[in-house]
Amino acid sequence: MKKIYKYLSIALVVTFGMVILSTNVSASEYYKENPQIVKIKKTVAKYKDETKKVHKGYYRKNNFVKVSSVQGHTLKTASGYYISANKNFVKKTQGYQNPKRYHQVNYTQIKPYGKVGHSIGVGYEGIKTYKVMKRLGTYNGYNKYNYATKYAVQNFQRKHHIKATGRVNEKTWVKLGLKKSQWKSIDSYVAPLGAKAWQGRKAHVDAAIKQAKRYLGNLYLVGSSSYPFYGTDCSGLVMQALYAGGINPKPVSSIHHGYPGNEWNSRNLFKDNKFKRVSYSHRQRGDLIFYYQPGTRTVWHVALYLGHNQVIESWPPRVMIQPIKNSQRSIIAGVSRPWN
Repeated sequence: MKKIYKYLSIALVVTFGMVILSTNVSASEYYKENPQIVKIKKTVAKYKDETKKVHKGYYRKNNFVKVSSVQGHTLKTASGYYISANKNFVKKTQGYQNPKRYHQVNYTQIKPYGKVGHSIGVGYEGIKTYKVMKRLGTYNGYNKYNYATKYAVQNFQRKHHIKATGRVNEKTWVKLGLKKSQWKSIDSYVAPLGAKAWQGRKAHVDAAIKQAKRYLGNLYLVGSSSYPFYGTDCSGLVMQALYAGGINPKPVSSIHHGYPGNEWNSRNLFKDNKFKRVSYSHRQRGDLIFYYQPGTRTVWHVALYLGHNQVIESWPPRVMIQPIKNSQRSIIAGVSRPWN
């Protein structure tokens, strides 16, 4: 009998339907080095001490856990608990991640995609255009660099002995009395990551929604996607929320969003096949909700779903939380899922 027990690799104790690993597990079943992050394959008990005398609950299946060290037959988690190291219960992983065919979740800070410190001219939108138009008195509620702005810029440049191109570069920007530091900082802002690799889908969705809510009450500004206090438009808001949740939807980017031809990045996001398309009836918190313009089959708006039939969106005149359907936009074009 002793010889039989020697070769038993796993002994299981079932308590209240939960599977708990005993200490009679062969050493070959344990990690020989710190796996850093594990995914729970079967519900496993967690303990406050290595001797497993102080039971503190369970880690449920499909949860991710950060590991600080391997100690004997256990893994010590970063939160100070001890769990079984048996590979039948925990799996070494790089952390939460989407399937390969979709946008991958980033765990290093996403970098600006495009030229930081770009000049602006006719057809450009965004925060730089808004500031220039406000300074020159050509802003009429719509921050698109028009010909009136071009002529005003040329007159200003001639007056200050700058080549009268009608475009605003850094030299003209500063001469207009705008802050030099903003010339690049407006372009370079990418929302900081709000979730870690050892956290699951919910944490990433929470990070995206938290970022989007930082814009609440601020101006609707076309072609804008930068710091929350400036304001943003619908797809600009969604892009910064995606960044916070670790998703980089390039070639759609916060910089290019203000360029001519990028006015409708909601359409580009809608066409992106690296987002999982789901039915409206299966929508979940964190999904992107796309809308058709009334009377057409043209996408003209995107919002971030909060659950309970509410979305956060940038819609004139400001960023707000609204019902998923209302009198302004109610024709659903589709639903995309960034985090799977």
